Amino acid sequence: MSYIKVFRHHSSNILRKKMSTFVQKLNPLTGKTIWEMEDENYDYHQEIARSMYADMLHDTDRNQKYYKALKSIIDKKHAQGQKANVLDIGTGTGLLSMMAAKCNADSIVACEAFPPIAAIARRVIADNNLSDKIKVVAKRSTELEVGPDKDMEYRANILVTEVFDTELIGEGAVETFNHAKTYLLEPNATVIPEKGRVYAAVVESDFLSSCNKFNSSYPLPDGGEILMPEDIINCPGTNGVHDIQLSQLPTDGFKMLTQPLNIVTFDFGGEMLLAYDDNNLSEVTAVADGEAQVVLMWWELDMDSEDTVITCAPSWYEPSAPWRDHWMQAVYHLPKRFHVKEGQKFALLSSHDEFSFWFNIYSDLSEGMKYKGNVQAPICTCGAHVITSRTRISEMNSAERWKVLRSMSPPKGGVCLFLGDFSLVPLAIAKQSAKKVYCIEENPTALKIWSKIIEYNQLTDQIIVLSEYNRDLISEKIDYVLSEPYFRKSIYPWDNMRCAFAWESLAPDANLYFPHCLRIVTVAMSFNDLHKIKVPLGNVEAFDLTSFDHLIKGSSEKSESDVETQPLWEYPGIALSGPAVIYELMPKVGNIDKKLYSDGSFNIKRSGECHGLAIWVDYFGSDVVLSGAGPKEYIVPGKTVRWDRTARQGVYLFRTPLTLEEGQAMEFSFELAPSEGNIEFRFQPKPYT
Repeated sequence: MSYIKVFRHHSSNILRKKMSTFVQKLNPLTGKTIWEMEDENYDYHQEIARSMYADMLHDTDRNQKYYKALKSIIDKKHAQGQKANVLDIGTGTGLLSMMAAKCNADSIVACEAFPPIAAIARRVIADNNLSDKIKVVAKRSTELEVGPDKDMEYRANILVTEVFDTELIGEGAVETFNHAKTYLLEPNATVIPEKGRVYAAVVESDFLSSCNKFNSSYPLPDGGEILMPEDIINCPGTNGVHDIQLSQLPTDGFKMLTQPLNIVTFDFGGEMLLAYDDNNLSEVTAVADGEAQVVLMWWELDMDSEDTVITCAPSWYEPSAPWRDHWMQAVYHLPKRFHVKEGQKFALLSSHDEFSFWFNIYSDLSEGMKYKGNVQAPICTCGAHVITSRTRISEMNSAERWKVLRSMSPPKGGVCLFLGDFSLVPLAIAKQSAKKVYCIEENPTALKIWSKIIEYNQLTDQIIVLSEYNRDLISEKIDYVLSEPYFRKSIYPWDNMRCAFAWESLAPDANLYFPHCLRIVTVAMSFNDLHKIKVPLGNVEAFDLTSFDHLIKGSSEKSESDVETQPLWEYPGIALSGPAVIYELMPKVGNIDKKLYSDGSFNIKRSGECHGLAIWVDYFGSDVVLSGAGPKEYIVPGKTVRWDRTARQGVYLFRTPLTLEEGQAMEFSFELAPSEGNIEFRFQPKPYT
């Protein structure tokens, strides 16, 4: 039986007592925290489980091209009468070091900063009978010492490393290479990879833009509107990388305004040190009319001098590019935008510090030169981007969702209680029907921003924002309770069910207007690629990595839930069943203290390999249905599911895929303890006869 237990979310507060660890967790269904006893090594196991090495090691293209480059360069050293002394920085499982050993490197030092992974690297290397050829040092590369009886007997003449992320430099690649060149490598040492080339393209995309820029107004059915303050509309947002599987963005969801341009090249193997801060100004030519809104970025690695290239380009630009999840593509939101015409020349300024990139555009090179070298990374000045995720911003900007939300106004003249965090629904209610609306916002920054929007819309007499969930702060009888529902601390879709329990402690006698019914729904899925992030490695390039599989499995079972959240529109897959209701909740007084349970089964409608289940929540009012992270259209077994792009779905992935037959039953059970915040799912395919 496959068993899923979703624990309360972890905070950073950890106390130790004897052989156990007390971990402070958040109950998302009540908003309260509680201390729970866990294994003494809870935090250790959690760090290992979240290290996510397996995803990278399933990247066959990456593995084979590193192997090819190592063989080529080691053979060249030997052909030149030199020894091949290899330094592997960030060895992880030891895979690259073992490749070097099989290519007959003369000496190999592998460093790994994370001690538990360094220990497993030694075990994996021993499993492959290569311990006598590889020395594993549990240190950061910047801590390595060179000399007799030290970490490295002598400087290396080959460096192999994979210290890259979606932004290429976000894991500290600049300092890693610079320090190695200065202290750990011989002059003219060979570096794998030799170069990293960064590409950027300016595009127009209303969807991508909606993940960062709030709409200026939100229309109401009566012709009125809710307005956003100008400082929020004009704010550039945060500079955190917006990584995304651009291959899954439909080509009609964006318009290329320029061809991709190589904006900067990092010469990892060159004599010069890499720049910690740099600005590169390029003249680009518009290939279409449109508004320059965002910049798309990806990179390539030149592995050696023999045209061995690893590319992270999206598949619509490079059809041969393989699927990867450890390296994706990045979206950068331009602080200022303007319209361009096909054939128009303008300037693109790319900037980077030691860890990240940002971009600006100018009307021409001369204007760009004025700012080159004096452009800081964009920061949020309005506060709204700090308290609101990009997923949530896109959800708020969704015209389809807003049309549903604005329609759920209670009868005119009532006093309403709105349950949920930063939302425009209370403003819509106040403008359309309610005499007064009470809201609750526990985050001081969010409360300030919400209050500013309310004041900007001249609704301060109608909307009262409280700072805590305290019944005594509500000075009048509540007629109606409703929710969007959205809570900032929610991680899983069902965490927003907090609205179904909070009302009874605040206004149990009021009419629960929306939602008055919630359904947790699931569908069996066969994913194209997503399952690779959980599937055991086994053998990789003929190396046995099962010890690593056992480590990850054991640590995950002790610290992690098997269910996680993913934006499934980025990870296509076909449905093997229709949607199945796991549990239907009718909010009632007293539910908070009960254990709620259900079980049942649903049939598989298409034979295939089942990698897991997608799970979401649907909310129902008297004449309104709102899907919480569900599909955008009816699910047809055997067809690709089209998911809501403004939400993240719950996903359970089997560690070992199941082969299911049409007509086979998938049995399930569900248990919810609201006062504890624990949700348990169990799934088991019934044997097929």
